[in-house]
Amino acid sequence: MADPNFPTVTAARVAVDKNERAFVGMDNPEHDRYRRLFTREFSVRRMQALKPKIAAIAESLIDEMERAGPPVDLVAMLAVKFPSLVMSELFGSPYEDHPFIIRCAVARHGLTQSTGEAETKARELADYVLRLIHTKEANPGDDMVSRIIVEQVHTGHLTREEFADIGAMILRAGHDTTTNMIGMGTLLLLEHDDLRMQLAAEPELVEAAVEELLRFVSPVQFSPRRVALEDVEVGGVQIPKGEGLFMLLASANRDEAVFDRPNQLDFARDASHHLTFGYGIHQCLGQMLARYELHILFNTLLRRLPGLRLAVPLEQIRFKHDMQIYGVHNLPVAW
Repeated sequence: MADPNFPTVTAARVAVDKNERAFVGMDNPEHDRYRRLFTREFSVRRMQALKPKIAAIAESLIDEMERAGPPVDLVAMLAVKFPSLVMSELFGSPYEDHPFIIRCAVARHGLTQSTGEAETKARELADYVLRLIHTKEANPGDDMVSRIIVEQVHTGHLTREEFADIGAMILRAGHDTTTNMIGMGTLLLLEHDDLRMQLAAEPELVEAAVEELLRFVSPVQFSPRRVALEDVEVGGVQIPKGEGLFMLLASANRDEAVFDRPNQLDFARDASHHLTFGYGIHQCLGQMLARYELHILFNTLLRRLPGLRLAVPLEQIRFKHDMQIYGVHNLPVAW
């Protein structure tokens, strides 16, 4: 992001990108050095150990939905709360802080924020994580922040300020992207009765179904962004050295040369080579966590609420055309 030709989505992102100190905005060797410090926190072993807690959270939230009774807004009652509770377990941030974290994520990922608002919320979230680091130093727990403090901060591999910026990135991504994928994935299931009934009858299909939903939705709209380091030709198009580029993942995931009938949702296809989580060294660090969350939530939702349906016409669903992370603002459902 230090390159002057690095592309930006909005004017508000220029200053925010310039001040980005999390490894997502770095090139190697800095990128790999910082990323390696966090890899173990998102290992398959760590995520497997978290699965029972993820399952318990899903059951508890659907209990809440049933007690509230239909109709309910699935975004507010499930899609927002579920990843927030999971991140509280993993990261160590108090659950009651999740509205603040989400507001900061929205300011960072929105398309309508002013430069001042985007900068302020980015700094507020990093400051929040820094305060959390100090709190965990005094009262450690069984969570990511406490472990990273001991393993990386106290050993001199990472400063508290560096951890604060990286932690803010992890919190934003852990809340916002999964929330939007839950909303859009549920909407697609409700709009495809045959696929919903197939998944409900054969819950073992959930891994293939989630990969296909991830391919079909591709919620991250304007990433990755790159700068050409030399003159290059891609698909017959000449790209000069220094040109800023947006790599549209949604377009790649609908490539007819890669996916047969790409505009059709098909749980029988092998969609595991989609690019929703990126590719190469910047591939999403938390992708295994996101997959487990979606596997567990969709299976639990269909098992617990087999009669789930939209409570309003599709035209009343408000889609997130104002956000870099695509999803729905609301999803009223009944059962």
